[in-house]
Amino acid sequence: MKRKQRAPAAAANADPDSDGEEPSQTPLPLESFSGDACAALTARYGRSAAPQHRHLLASAAAIRSILLDDGMPLTPASYLPAAVAALRAAGPADPAAASALASLLAILLPHIPSSPSSLPPDAASESASALAAFLSSPDASQLPTGTVRSVVKSLGHLTLHLDAGADWDAVAAPLEALLAASVDQRAKVRKCAQESVEKLFAYLEQCGCAKKASNAAVGMFEKHISLARSLINSNSDISEGKETDAAHMLGAMVTLVPYLSKKARKKVFSDAYQLLSPCFTPLTRHVLRLLADLLGHLKAETVESEVESLVSLVVAYLPYDEKKPDDTIVSALYLMKSCLDKLVGCSKLWVEVLPTAFEAVSGYLTLGRKCSDDVAKVVQDCIDSHIDHNVFVTNGSQLNECDAEDLSDQTAMKSICLTINSRLHTCAYPPDSILTVVLVLFLKLGESSFVFMKDILLTLAQFAMKMDKESQLKNVQECIGAAVVAMGPYKVLSLVPIAFDEDRLTCSNSWLLPILDKYTYGAPLQLFLEHIVPLAKSVQNASDRVKKGRKHKDLQSWTDQLWNLLPSFCRYSVDVHHSFGSLSKLLVEIFKCDECLYKSAAKALQQLVDGTRRLSSNSQDVEIYMELSALFSSKPISFKCPRLERFSKKEARKDLKVLASHSANLLCTFADYFLESSPEKRAHLKVALRCLAQLSGSTNICELFVSLVKRFDLENTQLEPDSQECKTDVDRKDEESIDTTDELNNRRSLLLDLISTFAEVADEDLLDKLFGFIKSCLLNSSMPCHSKALLALSIIVKEHNEYSMAHLDEILLLLHGIKPALDRTVLESQLLCYQHLLVHMIKVDEENTSKKAFLILNELIVALKSKKESRKLAYDVLLAVSANLRSSESNSADSDLQRLFTMVMGYLSTPSPHIVSGAIAALSLLIYSDANFCMEVPNLIQSVLVLLQHKAIEVTKAALGFVKVLVTSLQPEKLLNLQADIMSGILPLSSITKHHFKWKVVLIVEILIRKCGFDAINLVTPDKYKDFVKSVEEGRKGNHNLADGAESEPKEHEQHDPKRRKRVDSNAEAGQEGTPSHRPPSKSWSAGKKQAKDSHFKKGAGKGNPRHAAKKHQGKASGDRGDRTNFKSKSKWQPGNRGDKLRGNNTKSRGGAFSKTQNSGTRAPGHSPSFKKRKRTA
Repeated sequence: MKRKQRAPAAAANADPDSDGEEPSQTPLPLESFSGDACAALTARYGRSAAPQHRHLLASAAAIRSILLDDGMPLTPASYLPAAVAALRAAGPADPAAASALASLLAILLPHIPSSPSSLPPDAASESASALAAFLSSPDASQLPTGTVRSVVKSLGHLTLHLDAGADWDAVAAPLEALLAASVDQRAKVRKCAQESVEKLFAYLEQCGCAKKASNAAVGMFEKHISLARSLINSNSDISEGKETDAAHMLGAMVTLVPYLSKKARKKVFSDAYQLLSPCFTPLTRHVLRLLADLLGHLKAETVESEVESLVSLVVAYLPYDEKKPDDTIVSALYLMKSCLDKLVGCSKLWVEVLPTAFEAVSGYLTLGRKCSDDVAKVVQDCIDSHIDHNVFVTNGSQLNECDAEDLSDQTAMKSICLTINSRLHTCAYPPDSILTVVLVLFLKLGESSFVFMKDILLTLAQFAMKMDKESQLKNVQECIGAAVVAMGPYKVLSLVPIAFDEDRLTCSNSWLLPILDKYTYGAPLQLFLEHIVPLAKSVQNASDRVKKGRKHKDLQSWTDQLWNLLPSFCRYSVDVHHSFGSLSKLLVEIFKCDECLYKSAAKALQQLVDGTRRLSSNSQDVEIYMELSALFSSKPISFKCPRLERFSKKEARKDLKVLASHSANLLCTFADYFLESSPEKRAHLKVALRCLAQLSGSTNICELFVSLVKRFDLENTQLEPDSQECKTDVDRKDEESIDTTDELNNRRSLLLDLISTFAEVADEDLLDKLFGFIKSCLLNSSMPCHSKALLALSIIVKEHNEYSMAHLDEILLLLHGIKPALDRTVLESQLLCYQHLLVHMIKVDEENTSKKAFLILNELIVALKSKKESRKLAYDVLLAVSANLRSSESNSADSDLQRLFTMVMGYLSTPSPHIVSGAIAALSLLIYSDANFCMEVPNLIQSVLVLLQHKAIEVTKAALGFVKVLVTSLQPEKLLNLQADIMSGILPLSSITKHHFKWKVVLIVEILIRKCGFDAINLVTPDKYKDFVKSVEEGRKGNHNLADGAESEPKEHEQHDPKRRKRVDSNAEAGQEGTPSHRPPSKSWSAGKKQAKDSHFKKGAGKGNPRHAAKKHQGKASGDRGDRTNFKSKSKWQPGNRGDKLRGNNTKSRGGAFSKTQNSGTRAPGHSPSFKKRKRTA
């Protein structure tokens, strides 16, 4: 109320001659007043005491009276002529009246439709001419800003009603008045006029009068610019008024550029660029902006000579001067780039311009200011757009330095590089801006950078040797890395050699080794074999001689770094067909003898095979260049790696054949090393074996596997126990110190590891042999290698779905016969097999297969109701199956996922409550991972809601957990259709305090209220439960916890019967679902509920049974507000029943409550470990 009283008072005290705003321009609700503008204005401003409002209403009332006397309709169009006439009559002599009438016009004109116009042509023309004359009169400058702006706005609206095509003379005067107002000294008037002129030019373009309008604009432009140009040419100072008018005119022309004719644009461009001078003037910023806009609308062939002249002027402005604002330098540089872009293909202007421009702006690159980054960005764009490394290549070979002296392109490039290098020498530490330019230039020039940028590389090397700060060194290392990518490691090492002094035991330029490791791509293997290997062996020998001290550590570090270059040189190597023979010998030597370098060797082989395969594929370019671009923090847009560009797919396929020809021998050799190696080394040898298996083919693998089986004497693995004992006796006679049974099991274990490696690339014949071996291992329960056998089987099932489906019965029989007992690895591998099988079976969608899929689902659901470890693994499997079906590339991905839901729903009708609750827990997990999809499964939600009334407590608990996940995961708009069913299902449980039912119902209602609103929830709540829902809402607002009512009195009895309390807590823990935990509900109860609760406790006390109250929930609730849920990884979230009651010791759960544990000492699950620890409330 006070605000409403202050506003009129402030308006009344305002100076009527001030530049205040005109009355509100919000459209009038004329339809509510039968089109009467005066009545609408009276309704809006009738209570205002402000003088301008009183004048406005008085003017409107006077015109209304005239219209009524003349019998004219009270429409905005009828008000217009009288208002214009009254405005001209008032003039500057009566500023208050003029202001009121101008405001009235500005309010009324938007209500008069302009297309088609409802004004008579003569009336519109007469009114527009009158307003134009009013603005053009010398007295108009004496009026307040608000009045003039209203008149300008009105004239802009009114001009749109004129028929420019039929009567140009009617438009000419208003257009001239608006153009004059667009350079007005008052900013508000000028802005309004420019907006009106822009709309008018768009209208005139539609009317076919663009040329006439352009001529009017050009005339106004020349009028204001001619004097400024003469003053600039005469090196005189521009007076403030003349400069301001010219600047305003340049700003107005910027808005009109899209609507000018081609001839007008060229004329304005020719006049405007002459206003540029080497020194900064008040017009420079406006001229640069106008020229940039004009250049975007002009064709190169029409202004080629002017653009070349403009480039010279822009380049002359670029040299550093403290008086030049930084933004004008950036704008000028952008304009220069636009000019070069415009003339690309027409002229080689960049050869003359870029060297000079680089020299001019190079100083900005080292300033370390914001403009430095902006300048660097434009320079990078120039490099990317106008420097082509192909120009510097002659007949497919790299230019030498003699060639670079004769050609203009090379001369320009050399000049640019000299400028950059000279700037680098002036820096103590080069800033990021200039380093970014250097990086882009390296990558753009490619191998040509060796000719032009070798001095820059040497300068960067000096920085790298003396810089200590990691942040500064990183950018320098990236630049040197770009040089490695561009010119190749051989040429980089020729400039910055790595050498070892055996006398002094020093390694020069060792700082380069990590850079080579990261940025070596497409290098020849020969370079590593002939230069790096001898160097590494020399350093290694010296390290062996120096046994202790710092020097030994340095030598060993250099040795490791040199050998670690092996994978880098194998990354997209370009001479595999020439050098792999020598490399294979080196790899064999490393795996056989060296106990430290096998990791690098395995990684090198993997890089070599994967890289060669990628080079031979069709998508090589995109993948490789994305990988290269990720190396640099500046993320260069485009660059070249010529060695890889020259490497054709034909050569890559040739390299693959060479690799395949050596793979069989290497496979056998590495397999022997694998069998004799330590477990740590085997993991890396498996990587090498997998790469070789991809190349050698199933025939060679099959021969190797059969030979190993014979070699280990495992041809008959399904031996009876007696025959095994006989064989053991024979073996003891030969080798009495060896336990034959353990030895055979170790051999089987090694072969199973190899099967896991080979299974991915096996054909059907080999798969038969591998599966037969796995089967024999699994059928013999005395063998301790079941986990490895199951792991190998899971790989076969995953990679070979057709084979798996063909042997489905055998595989299922094997899996069902496995009893994991306490071995977690066996259970994990078994469930992994189930996971891949279930995915294949659901995708196949055959009746016979679908029936067998239920056998797997049954195992998973049973696992959901077992101990904690099994339950977690089963959750992970279900999540993986759901994710696999959802991410399937086939068109039936949704139907496959829906089939999984339907199969799980089938268990809801089983008579066993244990299985039903497990199925609900599985559904809870599935909707948590994809809540929206559950809406597409028919009858899913209704089927679970029905189970809320199930007689079995564990089923009801699981159903409540499902509902909690559902309301948490779904969006509010989707919950609106389900809220009635959900409330009807859960509210009957709100009166049951046992098993935390009431606590969970309150929590679900809170979530629904927060998402859907209290009114929507209350609307679908039965009358019987409205008080309960209202109490939940009041608790949310007051931050009270409804759970406290259920907790307070049980605490009074805890000290009397602690054993009873322990059992109650155990029941509570067992009843907790694994669904995501929320903040418990609000604390306040309605009075009725409170009274009922008190009487309930009194009844229990009267019977002398204090334990009755102890059945309430003891755990403290979460401290989060509302239903905010703290989720962790979906794979860790465990919905469902927590298991049956467990007897044992008391342990304190994470939520603060006590739970019972088994006698074995394992803790029974309390609150889900996937969520934050609950805060204790006071």
